[in-house]
Amino acid sequence: MADLDPTSRPERWRVLVVRVEPGREDDVRESLPSPPPAGLPLQLPLVTRVTSSALTAQQTAERLRESGAVVMIVGEPSEGPSAFCEAHPGRIAARRCMRCGAPVCLSCRAAAGDEDVCPACWAKVRTPRRRVKQRQLFVLFLFVVFLYELWRWWAADQAATSPHGPVRVGLYQFVPPEGAQAPIVRHLNDRAPAEPGAPLDRIVDVAPWFDAERARYGGPQGYLHLETHGPWPGTPTLPPSLQADDPPLLGAWRALRTTWALAEAARARGGDPDQVAVRLYVIYSDSEDDLAAHSRGSKSGRVAVVYIDLAEANPGYAALTIAHELAHTLGALDLYDDHSLAQFPAGFVEPWSDPLYPQRWAELMAVDRPVGPGVELEPRGLDEVRVGHRTAADMRWISQEDARRFYRPAALGPLDRLPAPAEAEPDAPASEEPTAQ
Repeated sequence: MADLDPTSRPERWRVLVVRVEPGREDDVRESLPSPPPAGLPLQLPLVTRVTSSALTAQQTAERLRESGAVVMIVGEPSEGPSAFCEAHPGRIAARRCMRCGAPVCLSCRAAAGDEDVCPACWAKVRTPRRRVKQRQLFVLFLFVVFLYELWRWWAADQAATSPHGPVRVGLYQFVPPEGAQAPIVRHLNDRAPAEPGAPLDRIVDVAPWFDAERARYGGPQGYLHLETHGPWPGTPTLPPSLQADDPPLLGAWRALRTTWALAEAARARGGDPDQVAVRLYVIYSDSEDDLAAHSRGSKSGRVAVVYIDLAEANPGYAALTIAHELAHTLGALDLYDDHSLAQFPAGFVEPWSDPLYPQRWAELMAVDRPVGPGVELEPRGLDEVRVGHRTAADMRWISQEDARRFYRPAALGPLDRLPAPAEAEPDAPASEEPTAQ
């Protein structure tokens, strides 16, 4: 290229190295105004200087030529768009930024996700996008943490209520001050050794009864540990009770508020419901309603609220109500129909007995003992109650398949199909020998 005229009008001059003679790369590197780091090859074409002085550009070009480089000097107007990328001065601009019009090279376009955006504009676009992505990642992180905590709670709950035990149950009693000496309260909390043959109708009988029933299904001893607290004087202030027509969300909210209020009342009196797997809250009352019908037990949260009438004359029924709601927290479902009669066959302990009535025992989740079609009797103690196969399966004591097999007995076997042996005919009387005449 011919020498430049130092008197020419002011322009921007770019000095480009377009080729290097073989074996002279080190010489060219030493002649560069700003040599790249050692060890990195020269990326050609390479802009070595951008200057508004034609003389400076000419001197730089001569020095590079002497070191073995083929050099071009490109002149540009001092104003207006350049043919070179602003972020990478050594690269020809292939596009214009769609936002500001600045020249951009292919590298800038690739960095912007194949969009014609210069690095400065891309930084402005990327920052909000990055913030949105960060928020999304943070929400995803919180959701993963929630799922982990939920899984950990579920695993701990399953371990604490294992069908093999031990299941730790806390029972917290509240009684109006005027009812603290009611016979039903005193009897249920009596811990004296029971007389031989006495009905199992006290709170202290509940855990041994569960252990015995668990053992009938092949389980270990020590299945249930029941810790009794109270009865404490005073009745907690509770939210409005659940109504049959409550929407599901409202019903769930009321139930949650009730359990919170009861747990707080227990803590205020020295109890610690957080230390047990199952929580039973027993509330004594002198209401004229059928209080047992208001009792509720739920597997969700492992919480039960048991209402007992201070005028209850059958402590065995109160003990049965406690055991019934406790079974709900372990997964058992009710086995009585809309008329409060035991469902057949699951609500019968011996559904295949002949005759069917009277049943020897009441089923725990059916409550009363069937003694005739549509006729049931209230048990006088837990010794008149058994855990049926359906309830045992619901509480994971046995498999659901075992329960189905019990309620659907197999067909008659080959020996059962054989006809009954015919009755032997009576021997004919021996004929008399004719007597000699």
